[in-house]
Amino acid sequence: MIRCPSCGRDNPEGAAFCNACGTSLAATPGPGRDERKIVTVLFADLVGFTSRAEGMDPEDVRAVLSSYHDRLRSELERKGGTVEKFIGDAVMAVFGAPQAREDDPERAVRAALAIRDWVREEQQDLQVRVAVNTGEVLVTLGARPSEGEAMVAGDVVNTAARLQSAAPVNGILVAEATYRATRAVIEYREAEPVIAKGKAEPILVWEAVAPRSRVAVERMGGAELVGRERELALLQDSITRVKGEREPQLVTLVGVPGIGKSRLVFELFTSIEKQPDLVYWRRGRSLPYGEGVAFWALAEMVKAQAGILEGEPAEGAESKLRAAVAGLFEDEGDARWVEAQLRPLIGVAGSGELRGAGREEAFAAWRRFFEAMTERRPLVMVFEDLHWADDALLDFVDELVDWARGEPLLVLVTARPELLTRRPGWGGGKPNAVTISLQPLSDDDTARLVHSLLGRSVLPSTTQSALLERAGGNPLYAEEFVALFEERGLEEGEAPTLPESIQGILAARIDGLIAEEKALLQDAAVVGRVFWTGALAHVSGLERREVEQRLHGLERREFVRRERRASVAGETEYVFRHLLVRDVAYAQIPRRSRVERHRLAADWIESLGRPDDHAELLAHHYLSALEYARASGLEEGTLAEQTRDAVRRAGERAFALNAFDSAARFFSSALELTATGEASRPHLMFALAEAQFSGGGDPRSMLEEAVASLLDANDPEKAASAELMLADLAWRNANRDAAYAHVDRAVEILKDRPPSPAKALLLSEVSRYHMLGGRNRPAIDVGLEALHMAQDLGLVDVQSNTLTNIGSARTMAGDEAGIADLERAIEIASATHPVVEIRARNNLGTSYQAFGNQRKAADAWLPGIELAEQFPGAPIAQWIRAQRMAIDYASGDWEALLSIIDEIISRIDSPHYVAAYGVDIRCRVRLARGDLRGAEEDAQHSLEVGRGAKDPQRLLPALACTAFMLLHLGRLEEIATHVDELLRLDPFDARVPHVVDPVLDLAWILTALGRADEYLHLATAVEVPTRWHEAGIAYAKGDLERSADVCAEIGVLPNEAYTRLRAAEKLFVEGQVDRAEVQLSKALEFYRSVGATAYITEGERLHASYHATGAAQGT
Repeated sequence: MIRCPSCGRDNPEGAAFCNACGTSLAATPGPGRDERKIVTVLFADLVGFTSRAEGMDPEDVRAVLSSYHDRLRSELERKGGTVEKFIGDAVMAVFGAPQAREDDPERAVRAALAIRDWVREEQQDLQVRVAVNTGEVLVTLGARPSEGEAMVAGDVVNTAARLQSAAPVNGILVAEATYRATRAVIEYREAEPVIAKGKAEPILVWEAVAPRSRVAVERMGGAELVGRERELALLQDSITRVKGEREPQLVTLVGVPGIGKSRLVFELFTSIEKQPDLVYWRRGRSLPYGEGVAFWALAEMVKAQAGILEGEPAEGAESKLRAAVAGLFEDEGDARWVEAQLRPLIGVAGSGELRGAGREEAFAAWRRFFEAMTERRPLVMVFEDLHWADDALLDFVDELVDWARGEPLLVLVTARPELLTRRPGWGGGKPNAVTISLQPLSDDDTARLVHSLLGRSVLPSTTQSALLERAGGNPLYAEEFVALFEERGLEEGEAPTLPESIQGILAARIDGLIAEEKALLQDAAVVGRVFWTGALAHVSGLERREVEQRLHGLERREFVRRERRASVAGETEYVFRHLLVRDVAYAQIPRRSRVERHRLAADWIESLGRPDDHAELLAHHYLSALEYARASGLEEGTLAEQTRDAVRRAGERAFALNAFDSAARFFSSALELTATGEASRPHLMFALAEAQFSGGGDPRSMLEEAVASLLDANDPEKAASAELMLADLAWRNANRDAAYAHVDRAVEILKDRPPSPAKALLLSEVSRYHMLGGRNRPAIDVGLEALHMAQDLGLVDVQSNTLTNIGSARTMAGDEAGIADLERAIEIASATHPVVEIRARNNLGTSYQAFGNQRKAADAWLPGIELAEQFPGAPIAQWIRAQRMAIDYASGDWEALLSIIDEIISRIDSPHYVAAYGVDIRCRVRLARGDLRGAEEDAQHSLEVGRGAKDPQRLLPALACTAFMLLHLGRLEEIATHVDELLRLDPFDARVPHVVDPVLDLAWILTALGRADEYLHLATAVEVPTRWHEAGIAYAKGDLERSADVCAEIGVLPNEAYTRLRAAEKLFVEGQVDRAEVQLSKALEFYRSVGATAYITEGERLHASYHATGAAQGT
């Protein structure tokens, strides 16, 4: 055999290239060449097998060892190891030679754990000891272990052998170097140092317990895979593409219950496990409770990655989450931000985090967490039963593959056809998405499956015909038929009566259980698809030992399956073999009997701790108990009160995760259970209104009622918060007077309240409303009060938001010191609040723009635009991405500009500020290119939105754009109306940020109308002029060249070009030919670069007209 020097695979003698990796074998180094390498050595040895073998027949010994050797070689090579030698029942393997990988120690320990678990679970008559050690050895390149040639030598090997002898039975010891290399991914417990022969000092060792991250998969077994070869090949091709192309893929398996979705997932997992490359496999289930527990599947994945168990104390969960995040991120700021957004998912959000971050920020952080995993190795995320997921999770999964570009990520979804009913466009339009609809098996495949399960090739023809008709190609029906056939002990030729449906056949099997096992199965059905021995003991009132005995019988009859690792500390976890088994068992329980069982299940869940994490599960059980108690006419006792508290907590968890629809449903249920006059009713009313408001609803009447009730209940902070929500609703409807009335009432409510986080946040919001409406002095004064309060209370996000309000108000008031406030806001937010940083950068850029420095504006915006790519749906992200329009217009990249405008208009509902801003700019481009009809349509649209909003920041540019368009069209008689309206709004002191400030537009327009003196009177009266004023005043005074130079310094090339064109026109008239030619040349150079055909034509005519006139006059 020839060993490949690259991958270590043995090849036949005479092979020219490696059969595995294609490496040339012609220059395979001989055994004489050595290298020093860092490797990891694994020793494993059966315990007591030598003495046991003395009483065995040699053939039996060989049979046992052959199976043992084959399994160990498979596990070791699958993880990337090279088996150097087998010596009887001992094995030595090397990781890192001949091919080294950066994670060789982890691979070796994972291989050791796989060997240990195999012996524990499948080889009860065997026991094993394993040791792993890492260090430097001398490697003989080209050695052939299969021929008995030693590959590595060094003390690392000897030490590993010594540690293996000292390892506990069915245990794994690792030395210090291995421990330090793997402690972030492997859970260890301390062990006594090993005193080894020939070692001067005891060897420090640790015992490997398990991977820190749980790998969950429904382990399906029994029959061979039948009729699904093509679908499995598609799945395998998807993971191959993900690895090779490093691009995400979304694969959705859709089919009715029992059709084989979980089996295909298991087969994919099995095929991945056989590959040498390590892959993250994370699985989460959506639960069939109402419309889904908010983000439950995603939370399961995060907990699995961090190794967090249900029932683990909050401190331990926090510590594990922090360690998991720190292990993925080198930047501490990124780690803190991601951890903060993950905390609500695992149920450890503190009181300051109860309301969570904005949905887009949370989505971005969660996405970044999984992307960081893919930077280590490929990731498979399995979302099972997604048809039960809440809408927010569906949105997250749908966006995940759109935004996780350049990442080796496979998102695998299983769902019933109901998913496509809820989301008809699921996966549609994505080049990296495929939906596989699982069709029924053919009659031939169904027959093959049944024959394989029965171990016989023939059934009576009448039985087979009836079976094929009723099964309808459903594999689960076929499997349950076989189980029923075998349980009833039918002789060959006999046949059981076949129920019409799969539910019927499952009911028949359940009815065949003894009463005690059937009752326990029904208790388990109350707990859920997954259940634990402790939960069953609590619900059934049985001792754990008796529960375990009955579960063993149910497992043997394949109703349930014991999981290898439990998600609850100290428990044994079981799962129904199929959800339909659980559903049928549950349906058999009388309603009266369900009441106490659900209450006891809730009681056990509450005992796990971390109530925020299990809030929605508790709500499900209490709501079910209450519903069945009422339906059965039973006494409720304290059940209604317990249910109300549970659904309120569930609403708070959903709200913290930005699952606002789910939160509203829970709060509505809680409100229905609360009588008028109860102390908690105003707070529940507020919570429901806040959830509806946050989800985009308009709960105006409820908020108005809540304000009065909250004031009566002495909760002024919530009352003030309700007033601000009412202000926002009024603002959305362009009713600024009503909005400010609510803002003023909020201030009045809070004025005598002591400092608190809630008050600081509310005052910051009040400051923002004042700033948006141009009420600069109140914005600054209220903002400073909020800022000082936030600083005293250590509220970092409130500080940065408030500084943004203050800085923006100051700059709008003409105080350039506001720039420093905005820069400070960015500095604070950049550590942990990226969405706040985007807002501060957006406002810093607009402040620079308002002062007349477009280049600095672009410098402030561009990092924010890049950051905004992580938050595609956040409103502030839309705003700062829209600033790309100003950047491209100013720099002359008009093709990119028009593309962005089209994209924004297609994405955003009209009318909208951002879209109106785009058509305002496009109007000027269309004028420049001679599209007069399009320009007029854009101006009309911009003006319509501006007048509807009654906001100076939108109305002033719209009026100026419309007047400029009319000037261009020569419709001078129509201009006066728009100009006079514009002047009444005092544009000279407004400091409206725009790529063409209305102050400059007015200079062009009023000068053309012969009203330059009027312009100068108004512009020179401004106390704090900007560069825009400077350019406009120079233009109105007739110094057009100076005005153009100032425009160039501002950094907006179209403004400069237009002013130079007008300067050339004036200079030609004055006979200043040389100066006119310079101005015209510069203007035409720009216009030709952007295809501004109208201005090119005007400039060329101007040039030709002058020279024709000059020639006629003989000059």
